[in-house]
Amino acid sequence: MVSRTKSNLLSNLPDCLLVTIISLLPFKQSVRTSVLAKRWKNLCLETTNLIFKESEFVNLSTDTKTIKSERALFVSTMRQWISSFTGRQVIKSLEFYLSEPVSFEEEIISLTEFAASKQIKNVAIDFSIPASRKIEVVEHLVTLMHYQNTKFDITRIFFNLIHVRNLTICSFLIQMIQECEDPMELHDAMEARHLIMKTNLHANEFVGITIFLNSCPELESLTFDMDTTQRILRVSMPLDPKTFWLNNDTYECLERTLKVVEVKNFRGGSNEVHVLHYLIRKGCVMERLDLYEAKGLNDDQRSLVVIAVEEVQKNFERGSKHLRITLHKA
Repeated sequence: MVSRTKSNLLSNLPDCLLVTIISLLPFKQSVRTSVLAKRWKNLCLETTNLIFKESEFVNLSTDTKTIKSERALFVSTMRQWISSFTGRQVIKSLEFYLSEPVSFEEEIISLTEFAASKQIKNVAIDFSIPASRKIEVVEHLVTLMHYQNTKFDITRIFFNLIHVRNLTICSFLIQMIQECEDPMELHDAMEARHLIMKTNLHANEFVGITIFLNSCPELESLTFDMDTTQRILRVSMPLDPKTFWLNNDTYECLERTLKVVEVKNFRGGSNEVHVLHYLIRKGCVMERLDLYEAKGLNDDQRSLVVIAVEEVQKNFERGSKHLRITLHKA
C-alpha cells in the first residue's frame, strides 16, 4: 500500500521534476529507471548532471579477466548512452572516472566530443587509481609502453574541452600531455576559469602543470588536490625541483587573472613548497592561498606542515601585496 502510494506520487510529478530527481542518481541507477514504466523510458536521457563512474560497474578486487570484462561493459554502456542522448536541457556537468584508460582512447575522445557538442561548462576527467588498489610496477610499464607506441594524441581531449569553464584533470593527463608534439600549444587557448589538478606534484608532472598554466590565460582559481595513490607513467630526465621552478617562466594567468590557489591534503613536502614559492613569486594578482592540512597525520608529519607554512608565510617574496595565506587544520 505504501509503495503504491509512493509510486502514485511519483507518477503525478511533471517530467521536469522527475528529470531533476534522476539527475541526482548514480549513472547505473538512472539507467535502470527506464524500465519502471513507458513514461520513464527516455527520462534518464534528459538528465542534466552526468556522472560515469567505473566503480558502479567494476569490482577491482576480483580477478583480472573479470575486471577487464566489467570495465569494457562500463565503457560500452557509457558510449551507447551518449550516442542515444536526446536531452533538450542544458547539461550542467559531466564527470568521467576510469582507472585504466588503456585501449579506450576512442571512447574517451567520443565523450569529450559529446561534451563539446553540448557545450558543457563543468567537466571532470579522472583516470586515478582507487586508494584501495595497489598497482604493481609491471602495470606501470605496460601503460607507459602502450602510450609510447600508440599514435593517440591526448591533445584531442583538450581540444574538445576548450570552452569548459570548470575543469578537473588527473595526474595521468598531466603527465601524458608532455608526450605530445609541441605540448606547449594545446590548439587554441582554453577558457577554463577554475582548474583542479589531482596530483602528487611529482617531478614528472612539473612540465605538464606549466603546460596547463600556459594554456589557461583566463584562469581565476587553481586547486592542487594532493593524491598519493597516483602512478608515475613517464620516464624523464632527472631534474632539480627547486631549480626548475626558480627558472620557470611566468604565464598570462599569473600576471592578470589568478587570484585563488588551494592545496588540499597539504603535507608540507619539498615539492609542494617549491611550487608554492613559484606561484607566490609570480602571482601578481593573487589574493588567497588556502592550505588544507591532510587528515590522519602523526605529530612529526604535522610539524612538517607547520614548518612549511612558516617558510611560505615569512620567507617568500610575494608578487601581490594583497595575498593572504591561511592554513586550515584537518
